[in-house]
Amino acid sequence: MNKTNKNIRVKITALATVLLMSLVAGCDSQSTSQGDEQTQPMSRPAKLLEVGISQTTDLISFPAIIQARQTSQLAFQVTGVIINLAVTEAMSVAKGDILAQLDPRDFQTKLDLAKAQFENADVEYQRALALINSNVISRSELAKRKADFEVTKSQLASANKALSDTTLRAPFSGRVAKVSVKNQESVQAGKAIFTVLSLSKLEATIDLPSNIIAHAATDKKSVTNSYVVLDAAPKLQIPATFKQASLEADLESQTYQVVFGFDAVPKLNILPGMSATLWMENPAKITNFQAISVPLTAIGIEGKQTYVWVVDTQSMTVSKRSVLVANGVGEQLEIIDGLVVGDTIVSAGISSLSAGAVVRPLLKK
Repeated sequence: MNKTNKNIRVKITALATVLLMSLVAGCDSQSTSQGDEQTQPMSRPAKLLEVGISQTTDLISFPAIIQARQTSQLAFQVTGVIINLAVTEAMSVAKGDILAQLDPRDFQTKLDLAKAQFENADVEYQRALALINSNVISRSELAKRKADFEVTKSQLASANKALSDTTLRAPFSGRVAKVSVKNQESVQAGKAIFTVLSLSKLEATIDLPSNIIAHAATDKKSVTNSYVVLDAAPKLQIPATFKQASLEADLESQTYQVVFGFDAVPKLNILPGMSATLWMENPAKITNFQAISVPLTAIGIEGKQTYVWVVDTQSMTVSKRSVLVANGVGEQLEIIDGLVVGDTIVSAGISSLSAGAVVRPLLKK
């Protein structure tokens, strides 16, 4: 009987031990499972986009400023007092029209004196030429009279020009943009007092980003299908022709200045400084360039740098990558550098991301 009870106690003890070990093992397993879940990062839904080739538009537009193709700042070449101010600002002038005149009296007096001196030197020189063969005068005397003749001839020409310079004329047909003198005012030689513009030929100046310049065909002498639309006349398209482009970028904007020319429109007062829009054929379309564009919501800004969040499609983790964005506005922006076709990026909600975050595609409802 005692032996039987002893066997029963041994069995109960063994069973309890097994149950205890199983319970401990279960707890350890549960703890390990919970630990794994805690160390594994949680994924968050994100709107993803696989980068592809964007469709290039036929025409692109840029803000433009109107300028006169021909501008001249005019000054008298001699010092004097204005006695006739013949024009006012905004007045139209034809080539050769008088703009202003200086008091000519002092210049006329100098011309009369120079003319008398020249005539006297001419007489003396001609007499010496007649006497040289008779040995009446020496050759040194002849040389002296010839020198006097040449000097007085030059002085006469200078006096003639000085008198002529007392009248200032329009160098071309156009309009007087600025007058900075008054009648009876003394002016110094070389000081600009008039600005005259030719308004029959005008220019529209724009600033092009480097990605547009880079795609332009180098053998194309002019950009076709370009036109100017004035802010003051939005329904009018004025044909324009490419004239020139700067080969050095502006240090601040990193853009290149490009000039288009166009003719004035009858009965439309187009003046320098007016705002306009220049529409031109897209160089990328001409050269069949395949551009990459992404939504505006995919681009982040940090200081002066722009970036996107690129997704590793194997681990589904994100990393920040700097990109170069072309100048432009709109919901889609062209990427010049930093992305290639096939890259996957987060296209929205990027402000809450951090490096190494795990994402999963946002399911459409």
